[in-house]
Amino acid sequence: MKGTQRPCCTADNFRVDLNDTPASAWNTSASHVFSASFRDAHPGCDRSLKTIFDAWVVHFNYLRQVYAKQQMVAREEQARLYNRRLRMAHRHSGSYPSVVSVVQQLGPTGMSSDESEHDVGHGECIYYITRKTWRSAAITDALRVLDKLHLRMRYQEQWNATAGAWPHLRTPSSQVSNRKPLSGLPKNFYAQDYISSLTSEGLDDLLLQEDMPLDIPQAIAV
Repeated sequence: MKGTQRPCCTADNFRVDLNDTPASAWNTSASHVFSASFRDAHPGCDRSLKTIFDAWVVHFNYLRQVYAKQQMVAREEQARLYNRRLRMAHRHSGSYPSVVSVVQQLGPTGMSSDESEHDVGHGECIYYITRKTWRSAAITDALRVLDKLHLRMRYQEQWNATAGAWPHLRTPSSQVSNRKPLSGLPKNFYAQDYISSLTSEGLDDLLLQEDMPLDIPQAIAV
């Protein structure tokens, strides 16, 4: 993106692609934007643009490593959450038959990711939920029922913790996931506001399926 081509971004709206290498066309352009911006911001700097460029590439590779680790941890957490919810769903499938299919259709990538906060010396770690705005409230309610049932089981229904690690305490937050929605799910898995915001092409891409029962039976409502 050099020569007659426009830069991929600006210093005020600086964007890099952490999923690609520093040598990609986009990231190479971003590196030039950074180098020029750094020189402008530090006119007394006696380093050449190439030296600044090379230093940025080294730092960018470090950022890619950090990002890759964060993504790996997030995937592992989603898989752990999926497996835990699926166990709870099977455990209560007699009174809530559709919940097993709900969890299975969402899969690990349909689980919300977390960001943790832990006060040293105070035991449990609190996990703040990153919301998926495309998911319907009915799906969120079904998944939270499974979380509450798991927590109740861990505390033996008397708030006495069983042996093992501290229960995974998940707290709603204002943080929003920027991941693309899953496609091919029943229509009532998606928030109506989200569906209404889509173009006809976007709606076609969702590959909506028929609604399925999501009402939570009174027998397990917690």
